[in-house]
Amino acid sequence: MPSYVSIDADMIGNATGGTGYYSITAEQDLGVSGQIKVWSVVIQDNFIAAGTGWGGYTGMEMMWMPVAFPLGAAGQVISFTGPYPQTVNVQGNYTLNPTIHIFNNLKVVTYVQISGGTREVLNANHMDLPDTATGVYGDEAAQVGEAAQLYVGPNPCQGQFTVSSVLPQGQTGTVSVYDISGRVVHSFPAGGTSSAVIEETGLYFVRMTTSTGLVENRQIAVVR
Repeated sequence: MPSYVSIDADMIGNATGGTGYYSITAEQDLGVSGQIKVWSVVIQDNFIAAGTGWGGYTGMEMMWMPVAFPLGAAGQVISFTGPYPQTVNVQGNYTLNPTIHIFNNLKVVTYVQISGGTREVLNANHMDLPDTATGVYGDEAAQVGEAAQLYVGPNPCQGQFTVSSVLPQGQTGTVSVYDISGRVVHSFPAGGTSSAVIEETGLYFVRMTTSTGLVENRQIAVVR
């Protein structure tokens, strides 16, 4: 079955924790009557279970184990009301213990799920946490659709970045940069390379919309 939900995730932090930023886009009305939730879990591969809380598994190596929940263990409710495509942005903090969490073995699993009934998972995202002290990792390098391409970098940046977009022959489009409140801070035609300057630090969302209705979303962090 095709998925009409896409997930973009960015993690800003270090070995002791940080903040997760999530952009969930519904391409059309999902026809869901119950609640929709987004969950995000930081997991550690090859985790060595310790303490009596793990029962008979104490001292044994686990394939993976959840170590932090940026959006809470119960997930976060989101809703889509249209018009479509519509993007909902959420964020949450997480804490890590560098004495027991092996940073290079940490990954993030994010999924959008119907919280009742069949509990159908609408889509999921899997990514590594950064392996540097002050890293930012997003899925901007992931494969994008063959019809159009959107690149944003450097990420993170100190306020100046470049947006490059490629459109199929005969198509037009617009690239817009939004702050976390949804306010447009930059807008320019798609199909080329443009520079943008942003003074305020934070997470920003870059969206390209083409004349055929295709939407590509990226995120970029401005740091100082």
